[in-house]
This record gives sequence, structure tokens and C-alpha cells, in this order.
Amino acid sequence: MSKKILMLHGFVQSDRIFSAKTGGLRKALKKMGYELDYPCAPILVDKSSLMSSSSQKEVEASVAKQFNTDLGVGKDGSENQLYGWWQRKAGGDFYSYEIPQNTLDFLRQYIVENGPYDGVIGFSQGGGMGAYLVSDLNNLLNLSKEQQPDLKFFVAFSAFRLEPEQYAQHFKTHPISVPTLVIQGELDTVVSETRVMSLYDAILPQYRALLKHHGGHFIPNQKPFLNQVCGWIQSVTTNPSNDEDMDIDMNSIKSSAKSSSTQLQMDDDLLDMIDSMGKL
Repeated sequence: MSKKILMLHGFVQSDRIFSAKTGGLRKALKKMGYELDYPCAPILVDKSSLMSSSSQKEVEASVAKQFNTDLGVGKDGSENQLYGWWQRKAGGDFYSYEIPQNTLDFLRQYIVENGPYDGVIGFSQGGGMGAYLVSDLNNLLNLSKEQQPDLKFFVAFSAFRLEPEQYAQHFKTHPISVPTLVIQGELDTVVSETRVMSLYDAILPQYRALLKHHGGHFIPNQKPFLNQVCGWIQSVTTNPSNDEDMDIDMNSIKSSAKSSSTQLQMDDDLLDMIDSMGKL
């Protein structure tokens, strides 16, 4: 049976946009024997809710640049739609959101039909979604151990712990006990360091590692960075029950990240706007 990873995209992305933006990571993981599956979130985001008519062309140009895609028409000629795992409640504040049952039902069915999975990788909202899932995956999605055995790892790019009180309480009683690599962009203006660290603090100390890169709100595709991520995955899957060895490998990766001089490019115009609307 092939090794598989569940890939959870960010807000106002899709399966194919996320796949296009993680080409380098996908190739690196394929060399390690992993197959990556990209589900598309079930909630269609109304593009008009993200932009005013006067700024539509400018924002669409920023979307195309950020995601290396045409917002209007994809490579196969179909329209590129944008999706999310949840949306903020109408008229609510930044913390007024709840994961709808249809999102959980969709993910359960997807795992039953396509899994089981060795690990989960999530970006931004997908990282927040992933963190919630891996905290208690089988119970949250009503999956048996035969349908989904214990996960071996979780990688969270520009992610956060879900903020509403019901989820904050959940993480207090269900801290993440899956080996987790939390990745922060030092220039990320969409998901702040405080929010990233709230996720880091929701993980049991012996299972967590923090890796930083010099860019913003995106997944780097440069080889030196990808080697660090793949090296961590290799370490925690090779020695899954040896916490001491895992900590050593994690600390090595942290040191390597701090000394890296890779300069990454970013374009956060659209995502800054979304963040200001409180929709991530």
C-alpha cells in the first residue's frame, strides 16, 4: 500500500490551485514514496464578497499572481472557483465562525473513499482545519482505526489554532499528540506570529517543532527549505516512538532554519485584504 498525505488548502483556494502552488513539495515527497491527495473544500466562496466592483480587476490580478493561475479560466477551460472549509458568520466578528457539519461529513467520506493517510499537510485555513482534525481525528469524523489508523505526522504552514471558545476548550482537553511541524513565514502579514504560536502551544511539547522561513503567506518551493521539511518527516516516521530522538531531529531542523539565507518572494495584497475582513 502506498504512503498517502491529505493536503488541505487555504481559504479562497481550491484543490487545483493548492496543487499548483505545492509543486516543489509534491515532487520532493513523491521521491520519498508519498502520494498526495487534494480534496476541494465544499463551501463555495462568493468572489463578490471579497472585493468591491471598483477594485475587482486589481484584486483578480493579485489573485492570479499569488496563486499562479487565471482567476477566470483554468488550464482546462473551466472557471476557477474559490472555496473554504468554513466562513465567518454574516455580521459577526473575527471569531464568529463554526466548522459546518457538511465540511466534516465531506472529509469523513473523502478519507473513507481515498485513505487511509499517513499524514496531513495544511495551509492557512486548511492548517487550522487540519490541526482541529488531528487533535482527535477518529472521534471527530467517526472513523474506525481500520478506516484511519493513527496519523504519523502533521505539517502546518501559516496555520493557527481555531479561536472560537468551543474550539479553544477542545484543544485544552485534546492537545495535539501527533508529531507536528509548525511552519511560520517571518514576513507573513495574514496569519500573525501570535496566531501561529497559539497553534504551537496547543501541541504537546514532545510532539512539536517550529520551522521559520524568510517569506510571507505561502509555501516555499526552494530545495533547501523542502529538504528541511522532508528531513523532519523522515525523522518522525523512522523513529515514531522515540521521543528523545525526535526532539534532537527537531532542534537540528530549527538551527538549520535560522541559518538559512534563502530569500523568498511574496505578494500578499489579496490576502491582506481578506485578513482585514476577518475571513481567514
